[in-house]
Amino acid sequence: MQGSVSILNVSPEAAAMIASGGRISTMDGTAGEIYAKSLAAGQEKNEKLIGKVLSSGHTSVLEHCYVNLSFENVSVLAEQFLIEFRLASFTVKSRRYVDFSKAGYVSPAFADDAQRVVFENTAASLFRTYDALEAAGIPKEDARFVLPYCFCSNFFCSMNARELVHVMNELTYGRGSRIPELRALGESLFAQCERQLPFLAVRKPEAYRQSDAFCPRQVQLLTSKAPVTVLAAPQDAEGLICGAYQLARGYVPQPLTEPEQTALLKSLLAQPRKRELEQASYTLQFGGLSLAALTHLTRHRMQALCAPELLKTARYDRYVLPESVRQAGMEAQYREAFRLADEAAAQLRTAGAGEDVLSYLLLSGQTVPVLTTMNAGELYVFFRLRCCNRAQWEIRALAEEMYKQVYAVAPTLFGHCGPACVDGICTEGKMSCGKAAEVRAHYMKLRGEGK
Repeated sequence: MQGSVSILNVSPEAAAMIASGGRISTMDGTAGEIYAKSLAAGQEKNEKLIGKVLSSGHTSVLEHCYVNLSFENVSVLAEQFLIEFRLASFTVKSRRYVDFSKAGYVSPAFADDAQRVVFENTAASLFRTYDALEAAGIPKEDARFVLPYCFCSNFFCSMNARELVHVMNELTYGRGSRIPELRALGESLFAQCERQLPFLAVRKPEAYRQSDAFCPRQVQLLTSKAPVTVLAAPQDAEGLICGAYQLARGYVPQPLTEPEQTALLKSLLAQPRKRELEQASYTLQFGGLSLAALTHLTRHRMQALCAPELLKTARYDRYVLPESVRQAGMEAQYREAFRLADEAAAQLRTAGAGEDVLSYLLLSGQTVPVLTTMNAGELYVFFRLRCCNRAQWEIRALAEEMYKQVYAVAPTLFGHCGPACVDGICTEGKMSCGKAAEVRAHYMKLRGEGK
């Protein structure tokens, strides 16, 4: 099966809107008047102006145009590549709730029939294991760990035109160009833009051409047994944020006592706008995050996420083993799926297969080390969402471990963080777990309170 991408919607009068952005800095009149003049100028003049503005390097005007895309039956490999673009919005068909047994998969470009047979037999076996796990009563969110990266995904994506130009070039000429499926998606988007939005069909092959990065010492691949490690944290995060809070209100920052800091931070966390929290950043390393959980983590846009090359670090003997699999007596079948994929990958390497084939046999349950830097504001949001009982169990366990680690270095700052119900009311409505009191008690224990 081969996937596709389609431009579904574009901002009305896109050329006029972008051209208005190009005119407003040099033309008299209000924004509304300039937009009216752009409408009257016509498509040809607007596109000519857009070309002139873009050639001068002022690409920010493209952000006034928004594009909605649909990706249909593309691989999860393609999905993971695309959701890493932070200036875009994605809504993906959930593997936690949707049955993927009949979803099908994307076939890479094989060098010969021998490679094809190994790949297809392995994919069929993995899908049978997925079916068997579901039949044994194992939740879909746990059965999905045996699905290979070739299985089909469907999702919506929306972004401004500037980001679209970036995505198209990254797919066609940049990191995505190594994978035929990704390159084809880029070419398809370029072709659609050339027909519908010619001023966006800006090809930059030289600017996106890939080269090997220099690394002076390559001793061993990154590994860690600790689930979460804080690699860097500000020495006085509370003081930094309290100083920013005072400055933002026109006061000269003054040192505060611990009770004053606690009161101020509690007040700040109750505000709808918490920009002062962004002044303190934390760098954390995950020892091993499943590829499935990596998609959850990637959705948090206000972070600097660094994931390693998957083929180098995602080994088949390192994977998540859900408790539901143990309880259902399906551990042997589950482990066999990873052994089988490992064996198939070895056969494909021997047969000359490269990244463009082997990437599709990565399994969603394989783990990789991940590095991220989040400011305290993003951590606050992350904890509210991912420490909640309704969050997927793996990312919830990692979020709780993250919480314990940052609370240890900044207890005053993070003393009022956690799922929404800890210091307020549950925000899940009818989907609430109904265990708010238990959750509060659990977090009091984590903080060393209530003993």
